[in-house]
Amino acid sequence: METVSLNVNRICECDVCVVGGGVGGVSAAVSAARYGANTILIESTGCLGGQATLGLVTPLDARKSRDGKHFGGLIDEIFNETKELSDKYCAADDASEGYAISPHVLKYVLIEKADNAGVSMHFHTSIISAKTSGNKITAIYATDKSGIIKIKAKTFIDASGDAVLTALSGAENVVGSEHGVYDILMSNDLDKAHFSDTKHEAYSHDGMMQPVSIFILIGGLTDDAREKAMALNNKVLKFGDLGISKEKFLAWKFAGTCGFELDGDKIPMPQGRILLSKTPRNDVVAVNMSRVIGIDGSDASSLNEGEVKAQKQVIAIVDFLKTFIPGFENAYYIQSGFTLGVRESRRMVGRYVLTGNDAINCRTFEHCVARGSYLIDIHDPSGKAKAIGGAIKGAFYDIPYECLVSKTYDNLLACGRCISSDHVAHASTRIQGTCIMTGQAVGTAAAIAAKKDIDASDIDVSYLREVLIADGVYIN
Repeated sequence: METVSLNVNRICECDVCVVGGGVGGVSAAVSAARYGANTILIESTGCLGGQATLGLVTPLDARKSRDGKHFGGLIDEIFNETKELSDKYCAADDASEGYAISPHVLKYVLIEKADNAGVSMHFHTSIISAKTSGNKITAIYATDKSGIIKIKAKTFIDASGDAVLTALSGAENVVGSEHGVYDILMSNDLDKAHFSDTKHEAYSHDGMMQPVSIFILIGGLTDDAREKAMALNNKVLKFGDLGISKEKFLAWKFAGTCGFELDGDKIPMPQGRILLSKTPRNDVVAVNMSRVIGIDGSDASSLNEGEVKAQKQVIAIVDFLKTFIPGFENAYYIQSGFTLGVRESRRMVGRYVLTGNDAINCRTFEHCVARGSYLIDIHDPSGKAKAIGGAIKGAFYDIPYECLVSKTYDNLLACGRCISSDHVAHASTRIQGTCIMTGQAVGTAAAIAAKKDIDASDIDVSYLREVLIADGVYIN
């Protein structure tokens, strides 16, 4: 391997350095800064929010337990402020109940929170290397328009989604599914109808990952059209359901391409179903119907392939809806996500690995610092089933602090999509509300560690829990 010398032209020092500006990373940075930690946040793009903003993934879900209790803290704070401004500036009306918020408004809310908290934000900045000594990361190296920057910190937080900092530092990590995950699913009373015939294809080997997608916004829907479309939501449709003949479909210009290959009597779609979400506007829906399998978001070549294939699906999906789905005849294409939506890639291996059994059976932990409530939602790695999994068996499951602390380094924490979990649990913990919760937990923990001048792995978790509870987080 060729060694490249880094010509560093700037050095920054801080208490906490957060790598990645998605909703989890922002929550971590804001929490750390609010508790007095000198905090740097680096983000490779030009805005905050990650998939929630750039990716147009509008559902900010897992904000509450399944019995209706708000998880509170930054989840409520971020959602409520974004919802209020979305209703005011995005022509919202009664259709904006639930979780319908504007990704463009969310981008503003996040940057305002970070700025007001005193976070030093470094946009267009990408991590390229990490320096370690013993059981600690001592510095990271990043590049921006002005050259190479060296950042020294007491605590580093990996909020990159793909566990980039974890991998570059040499910390232990995993990619995709592990051996035996299908047995975990089958041993629990979940929606087995969705995956009873997919054992061989979905989990033919370890390292299988959920497909990638790209979100699309489509406008021009009347109230009646939107209701008709929503009635078809999340359903596998056969030609007879919509009165479409196979011959008519095969005459369509995109038939046989981009995931629209004929599949028996089912109407072929990349994700096998119509999947729509509401937005703050009555006449606009967010469409989550693209699907590309076999993509590893932590591998550059694979990610490039995913971007090409997913973006080529966009116009075909828009045309499919306008051609075949009642209510979309006069709809129009607004935009697609600015980046590919990656559901799963690398994950940090922590002091504890949250398992699918933990999440499904709603296990509690003494060192709980965050909670999740979303269903086990595995988009079939083989692309054959619409989803694998089902609802958890209680109101919520606990996420202990040990899932957020690296097994390898005492001053490396993780939040968001790359926390320490197995493939099955990850299918729930990857949801935005849970990412915000884990972000608030590690940001607060890092600030406590800085104040006490100790490693983040050594903080008193009971005290961390007291601080989070005082901030309105529902973990008591």
